[in-house]
Amino acid sequence: MIKLAKAFYRGFVGGSNFENCIYYRFILEGKLLTLDMPSSNVAAVPSTIDVSFPYNSTSWFNQHKEDYFHHVYVHMLTKNWMYLPPVSYLPSSEYGMLSCQLRIKQTNEINVLDTVQLKRFVIESYDNFHWGPDGRNTEVKNDTTLESSKMAVPFEPDELEEEILGRIETRGYPPLPAAKEVIFNNCQWVFYQVKRNNSLSRQDFYCLPLSEHAFLEVEFNHRIDRSDKHKKWAKHALESQQRIMESIKLSDLPPDHDNLIADNSKSV
Repeated sequence: MIKLAKAFYRGFVGGSNFENCIYYRFILEGKLLTLDMPSSNVAAVPSTIDVSFPYNSTSWFNQHKEDYFHHVYVHMLTKNWMYLPPVSYLPSSEYGMLSCQLRIKQTNEINVLDTVQLKRFVIESYDNFHWGPDGRNTEVKNDTTLESSKMAVPFEPDELEEEILGRIETRGYPPLPAAKEVIFNNCQWVFYQVKRNNSLSRQDFYCLPLSEHAFLEVEFNHRIDRSDKHKKWAKHALESQQRIMESIKLSDLPPDHDNLIADNSKSV
């Protein structure tokens, strides 16, 4: 009864629980990356988590990389937390989900250690992909232009441009706000956000330079399944995101690092 009363007071059940955390350690060449991550409350097939990430190695990166939209990366860790109603009557009554993913990225296009270049790079990568030959924005533009050409009275050039931009806002991938710099544990990160004006769902990205051509990226995905219930858990999700970022630390690798492999090689 106490748990149920607490759930009704909060407005939800689930979400991240920092009383049930796992302390992760990863070897990033000569550095040790540590963080506290709450256990996922989403059922998943157990998987072995890698410990060592030689992020400067091009062959290693090409062997392990994954592609998703404009993202090319090596996966490190993913956790998901569902937010649910205090009492569920339907199988699909979820309020939404917060997820966190850590990954390594490489690029030869910029000097990643220059955060001015990195801020520009993450935004341009997004734009170049979605405005590319096979990008969604290009598709929206071409479809709208074709539709206009078949109209009895086609759009004027300025009207067509306005119509294209309006459709991209709701159907495509609109321009992003400029990336900015944030600091956690004396480390300077580059932050940017992907979000449509007509949707509460969003993705927050934090990028930490590791070398001239590699960086760590942490993505938080706020997936909204019921917009009418978002306010009930939005603050909790944002506080969880902040707390996870504040737990991430990068330090020199200690001499006795061999035992890290045993500690982190378990399935979770």
